[in-house]
Amino acid sequence: MTTQDTTHECPAPTCVARVPAHQLACRHHWRLIPRPLQRAVWDAWDGGRGRGTQAHQAAMLAVIRHLGR
Repeated sequence: MTTQDTTHECPAPTCVARVPAHQLACRHHWRLIPRPLQRAVWDAWDGGRGRGTQAHQAAMLAVIRHLGR
């Protein structure tokens, strides 16, 4: 039996924190993201209905760019 890893590394440079799959960044770095970018991710997520959409991917990419990766 294999255990599936349901985490990923925080996208902030030099951060090695493991983040649950349902979160984009670790708590520390998420709090550094401006509210409008946070809101864009949540709005595009739309309770899970927006997962994988172009809008959601663009919002996540904007956050990652803001973090400097």
